[in-house]
Amino acid sequence: MATYVIAGFLALCVVLASRSYIKKKGSCGDCHCSCPIKEEMEHSSDAHR
Repeated sequence: MATYVIAGFLALCVVLASRSYIKKKGSCGDCHCSCPIKEEMEHSSDAHR
């Protein structure tokens, strides 16, 4: 029974890690190009400091 619990926990971790990796892959901020959205994000983060 403990084997199934551990296997289920590991499977859940793999699924969550995969979702996190896929979600971040296309997010703004992963390249060094300039765009209006990225400039706005940088401007708003500077204003909050």
